[in-house]
Amino acid sequence: MRATMGVTKLQAGRPLARRPLPRLSRRAAIILVQLGILALLLAIWEFGVSSRNLPYFSRPSLVAARLVAIFADGSILRHISVTMTEIAAGYLLGTAVGLALGIVLGRSKILSDILQPFIIGLYSIPKIALAPVFIVWLGLGIASKIAVVFLATFFLVFFNSYAGLLGINEELVRLARLMGASWPQTFGRVILPAAAGQIFLGLKTAVPYAVIGAVIGEYIGSSEGLGYYILYASQTFDAPSLFAGILILVAIVFLANAGLARLEGRLIRWRAAATQPIQL
Repeated sequence: MRATMGVTKLQAGRPLARRPLPRLSRRAAIILVQLGILALLLAIWEFGVSSRNLPYFSRPSLVAARLVAIFADGSILRHISVTMTEIAAGYLLGTAVGLALGIVLGRSKILSDILQPFIIGLYSIPKIALAPVFIVWLGLGIASKIAVVFLATFFLVFFNSYAGLLGINEELVRLARLMGASWPQTFGRVILPAAAGQIFLGLKTAVPYAVIGAVIGEYIGSSEGLGYYILYASQTFDAPSLFAGILILVAIVFLANAGLARLEGRLIRWRAAATQPIQL
C-alpha cells in the first residue's frame, strides 16, 4: 500500500511526458511564427519611416509597387539574367574544383601537407581586392565576374569538403575493403555518404558568397546586372529601386538554398531516417 502511494505521489509530482508534435504541424507552426515576425518587421518599417526622419529609406509599400512595376515592364529581367548567369557559371566551376580538390587532399596526406600553405595563403587575400585584378586580366565583361564568383565559392566548398573527408571513420573504410569492396564502391557507399553532410553545408554556405561575389564584380565595373542596378539606384537616391534590387538578391539566395536542401534530402535519405524520434 505504501509502495503504491509512493509511486502515485512520484507520478503526480513528475510532469507528464509530452508527445512530439506531428512533423507537418510543427513545420506549419514554425512557418506561422516566421510569417508573424516578418509581418511585425514590415509594419515597423512601414509606419516607423517617414519622409522627415528617414527620407531615403523608402517603405515596404513603395518597394512592393516598384517591384511590380519593374517586372511588369520587364526592365529588371535583363539585369537578373546577367547576374544569374554570372552566379551559376562561377558557382558551378567553384563547386566542381573545390569539391574535387577537397576530396583529393582529404584522402592524400602528402598532397595536403604540400598544398595547404598555398591554399591558406590565397584564402587570406580579401576577395574584394582581387576583383579589380580579374577585371584587368579579363576585362569588363562577364568573365571577370564569373572569376570573382568562382573564387568566393571555391574556398567554402573546398574547406568543408576537406573537413568532411578528414572526419571519416577510417575503420569503416578498412572494413569495406576487407569485405571485398573496390575503391569506387568504397568511395561511393562509405566515404561520400559519410562526408555528404559537411559537403552540402559548404554548398549551401557558398550560395550567398557567390551572390556577393557577382555584386562586387558588377559594382567595380559593369553596365548591367543587379549589382549595377543597385549601385545606380543608390547614386540617384532611388530608394524603392535600391531595396527592390536587394530583395531580388535575397530571393535568389533563398531559392538556391531551398533547392540544395531538397537535393540533400533526396541524396541523403538515411539522415532523415536517423533523426526520426523513437516511438515507445
